[in-house]
Amino acid sequence: MKTKFFFIAVFTLSQTFYAQITKGLILPKKVNSFSISCAYIPESGIQVYNKPNGEVHGEIVQASNKDPRNKSHKISLKLKGQLKPIEDSNLKNIGDDFMALVYIAQHSNFVKLQNGYWIKVAELEDKGLQIVNWMQYLIMQSPEVVGYYAKEPGLHLRKSPTENSELILLLKGDLLEIKLTHEVKGLWCKVIVTKYTDHPCSSKGNFEEIKLKTYTGWIQLLTDDLTPNVTYYKTC
Repeated sequence: MKTKFFFIAVFTLSQTFYAQITKGLILPKKVNSFSISCAYIPESGIQVYNKPNGEVHGEIVQASNKDPRNKSHKISLKLKGQLKPIEDSNLKNIGDDFMALVYIAQHSNFVKLQNGYWIKVAELEDKGLQIVNWMQYLIMQSPEVVGYYAKEPGLHLRKSPTENSELILLLKGDLLEIKLTHEVKGLWCKVIVTKYTDHPCSSKGNFEEIKLKTYTGWIQLLTDDLTPNVTYYKTC
């Protein structure tokens, strides 16, 4: 599976540096040791709390009555013995039809889901999972994607990681391909941008023939709301 790499390498990046980024994904530490059915949820489930260090209100479980037409419904929220499907807003398709839980806040040893429930990070770690913030995830999966592309209305490529820095280029559309480096500062990442005459997916591997120019600079990889400023293709 192409997504293996970030489970191994993701925590080689500084945890202290990324402490300010409190949104991301819940992913396995080692994908091959995880028994899943299209969603990264352990067979024993994950307890959910009403608040950090609060009361347990239920658990997230692998659904017994899986609907093959809706992969997100292969996990459910179990409250007072009743099952209800996890809403799509709590999940992210990370490739190959595998779903990961999305967390939108972090407080102490807990992370918060979109549905308002909290999960204890210590329980996740005990069950072979880990929290991976958006900056870590985007950088560590970068070698496995076709390319990153700026979301609308576009991104400014600048000479240094500040909004007051000299503008190099406005990145917009899918002919300006963004490759991430491991050099980051705050919400910014140093990148290499390649401008093409046609999208690489239409080139049949002849990338040099459609290259126009290459730029190096900085983009604000995450929004001020700590979510990705880019989109990507994993396959053409």
